[in-house]
Amino acid sequence: MGSKHTTELIVRGLLLNHGRVLMCRNNKHNYCYLPGGHIEFAEKARDALRRELKEETGLDAQTGPLLLTTEQCFDDGQQVHHEINVVFHVEQLGLSKTPPETVPTLENKIDFVWIELAQLPETDVRPSEIKAWLMSGGATQASQGPWLSGFDSPPAPPPTPTTTNNTNTNGSAAH
Repeated sequence: MGSKHTTELIVRGLLLNHGRVLMCRNNKHNYCYLPGGHIEFAEKARDALRRELKEETGLDAQTGPLLLTTEQCFDDGQQVHHEINVVFHVEQLGLSKTPPETVPTLENKIDFVWIELAQLPETDVRPSEIKAWLMSGGATQASQGPWLSGFDSPPAPPPTPTTTNNTNTNGSAAH
């Protein structure tokens, strides 16, 4: 387990289209996560999501309601991360109400891919709490509200690099 510890506040966006979910894929390690990134100090979470999507795609976004908040710990081999993810619905990406079939990327280390919801079980989506939530159809327990915690299980081990070119993510994917 890494010796450093850090807490990260991440905003993510859920965009669905015709039974598919838009994912950001890490090109080096071949795992996926919902698009978004770190919330800066004193920045509203919704504003952070719009900023991150603009920085990563060049497209403007309209955000909708808060859908989910998750927390989990994972060890990347260098440090232990305590990550809190805030997930909003993305109402629109770009100028059209219909999302683009190909979402551009402005960063070399990532791609944007549409993943069929039926392919989620075979896809490496991080963090695992968000993957489970997506596979459940977005269900949450009324007693907990839109909150999922990974603290019921030990921190995930560091990810191992893959050599396949499949679209796939566990621990988490801070971007």
